[in-house]
Amino acid sequence: MGFLTLVIILGATLWVELNQPGREPVQLNTGEKAYVLDQRTISHAVHDESQQDNPNLHRAAENGEAQAQYQLGMNIVQRAWQHSEPLAMIDAVEWIRKAAEQDHVSAQFMLGALYEKGRGLIQDYGLAYDWYLRAAQQGNALAMERLGLMFARGRGVTQDLEQAYVWLNLAAARGDHLAEDERNKLRGLLSDADLTKAQERSRALDLELPRLTESLQAPPFGF
Repeated sequence: MGFLTLVIILGATLWVELNQPGREPVQLNTGEKAYVLDQRTISHAVHDESQQDNPNLHRAAENGEAQAQYQLGMNIVQRAWQHSEPLAMIDAVEWIRKAAEQDHVSAQFMLGALYEKGRGLIQDYGLAYDWYLRAAQQGNALAMERLGLMFARGRGVTQDLEQAYVWLNLAAARGDHLAEDERNKLRGLLSDADLTKAQERSRALDLELPRLTESLQAPPFGF
């Protein structure tokens, strides 16, 4: 018996076996998904889980309390990472944005980080810069550090090592050790004249910008 004939017979036998009465008809995989995933299903599942764990926090967020909105958004961020459910970031962004628009400084920094990383929304370095700047103007050292790095790398702005030094210097003065390391790397890349100008600009801005009293909180892993 030829090999091709044997294959045909075995295939026919298998088809008859699988399609006997009482069995669901066999459907071939055409390479297309057999279902359409509702992208909000996972997102709402994580959101609902957070709501069940802390209904008071959710109620306060719904009532417009910026701190509650920020905390709820961050809770969803943490759950999204823990459960590897990136679609939940969509809900997180909505809550963090609500808080940021009420001048919640940590929310402004986090929204900048979300734009920079492109998580839960379209990556946009220009908007990341805008939100980092708003947070930095309220004294957030982490936002100052990110501004310095954006100027150093030319990300979202024209590369400007002098400006990068200024923001990193301000962040370092407020206890950001990573900013201190990055500032020191830039020092050797600037001329003596540019370094002097950057330090003078740092001193002037340091008098204008507030110093937040709370200790620095590292952003979540991956941000």
